Amino acid sequence: MGWGKRVLGVRIKVVGGEVGRVWKVSMKIITYNVRGLRGGEKRVEVRRLVHEKRPMVLCIQETKLEMINDQLVKALWEEGMHNFSYQSSVGASGGMVTVWDGSRIDVWTSFSFNHVLAIKGNVILTGEEFIIFNVYASCDLAAKKMLWECLSVRVINNSDLCICVCRDFNSVRNFEERKGRVVAFRQADVDAFNKFILDSFLIDFPICGRLFTWFQGNGISMSRLDRFLLSNKWCEKWPNSIQVAH
Repeated sequence: MGWGKRVLGVRIKVVGGEVGRVWKVSMKIITYNVRGLRGGEKRVEVRRLVHEKRPMVLCIQETKLEMINDQLVKALWEEGMHNFSYQSSVGASGGMVTVWDGSRIDVWTSFSFNHVLAIKGNVILTGEEFIIFNVYASCDLAAKKMLWECLSVRVINNSDLCICVCRDFNSVRNFEERKGRVVAFRQADVDAFNKFILDSFLIDFPICGRLFTWFQGNGISMSRLDRFLLSNKWCEKWPNSIQVAH
């Protein structure tokens, strides 16, 4: 049994200006569940992705590493100014890292709690203030319910900022987002996830490219476990946001 790679990105065109001057900024956020960053092959693949997409922010899940250092991040990110924050794995399980282009965004603070790594800052050129939550949810329903409650409080408490909650939720929103004989459908899981989105006033806008973001090696069982959830303020500031799955 194997799992297909899941690469998801959102592209935002930020437009601003002042008297006698207009600028345009292309903001990209790329997320990737790498299923381990110990091997050189995965690092090369991430570096290729960064070279091809040139994101402003890169959110990686399941590093399976207890420590991330600048040497490792340099192996992932091309030459240029970059900064990062990370959440350690528990043994060989979990782990996340968020890398950003320090020449284009200014991150004031980063914090983490169970299954979440967040950065808060602003776009240097245009000044929009944001918070990005990098999420790697558990498969356990009770743990996910606790996560949704905690995350919802954080989202609501930062409602003055543009909010993006992204990546690996390990949940679907309806029956159509699962396909295959061996993939279980749990209504309680669906209900809890939908309640979190509703209670947090987040927008789940359409995905382009393909519907399913996870699949087993046999190609029969598929699910959409990954997405970008955006706040109303984010969508008002950046109405041209596009979510694409590769």
